[in-house]
Formats: sequence, C-alpha cells, structure tokens
Amino acid sequence: MRPPTKPVPREGRARTGTLRAATAAALAVFAFWLIVSASLDPADLAAGALLAVLLGWWSARFLWAGAPPVIAPGVLLGLPGHLVRLAGEVVVAALHVARLVLDPRLRVAPRLLRIRTGLRSPAARITFALSLTLTPGTLAIDLEDGVFLVHCLDEASAERLLDGALERRIARVFGEEAGP
Repeated sequence: MRPPTKPVPREGRARTGTLRAATAAALAVFAFWLIVSASLDPADLAAGALLAVLLGWWSARFLWAGAPPVIAPGVLLGLPGHLVRLAGEVVVAALHVARLVLDPRLRVAPRLLRIRTGLRSPAARITFALSLTLTPGTLAIDLEDGVFLVHCLDEASAERLLDGALERRIARVFGEEAGP
C-alpha cells in the first residue's frame, strides 16, 4: 500500500505551471529555429537550443506571467489556412506599397482609423493586430475597449481593412462572431 501523498503547496504548483509554460515555449521556439535555420549543424543546434531555453524562460516569466494562453485544436487547424491567405494579401499589399513609392503620381495619404472589433479572445485580437501589422500599408497602433487604432498608408490600404474580410476570417478561425 502506498503512503498518502501530501498536497503540493501553492508555490510549487505555480512553479510547475511556469516550468510547463517555459518548456512548451522553448520547444515551440526550437522547432521554429529548426525550420528557419534549415541546419542540423551542431553549432546551429546548440545556438538554437540556448536561444529557445532563454526565450522559453522569458516568455513564461514575463509574457505569460499569469495563466499561459490555451489554444483549442480547432484553432490550430484553422491557422494554416489563415496564414496562407495572409501571405497572399501581404504580397498584394507589398506590390501596392512599392507602386506608391515608385510612382510619383500616386498620392500617399496616411490616415488613422478606429476599428471596433467583435473579436473577444486575446488570442484572436492579437492575431488580428499581428495580421494588420504584417500587411504592408497598415499598422496596428493601439487597442482600447475593443477599438483598434490603425495607421493606413493610403485610401486603398484603409479600404482593404474596412471591408472586414480579415476580421471575419480570424473570427471563423477562433470560432467567434465578427463585428461589434
């Protein structure tokens, strides 16, 4: 017969959660490192492992100081499709920005937009902000009370954002309703 186990003190549970979050982050960073570096050279692997451990510790300690984000499996399945569409939009937007820069007849007319979002989860809102920022011609500046402040380089960039397609796609990925 096994002796009864003692409950883990609250501090021990917090440390275990932090260790789990740090390990998960480190593994994700290391996997990303392997893909990006495309090298199995021992020096590259050692550098990647060191960076992964440091970034894993940092993210668990500072980035997700509370509970780590939980991403549902359905979201993980939907993200690749979003990323493929986003890559296509980035290419189109990059060509548009290049035209703006190279053609003196085209007018750069920067403006700030306030976009109220219906996205509720922090992960969906972060995905929206990062998608905006990765797309040339737009930059998410702030989020307050469900309203994004977005810098747009010109009217075409603003129109692409105002049509709401990006927010609807992210809402579908995260299983949320689009719109306020």
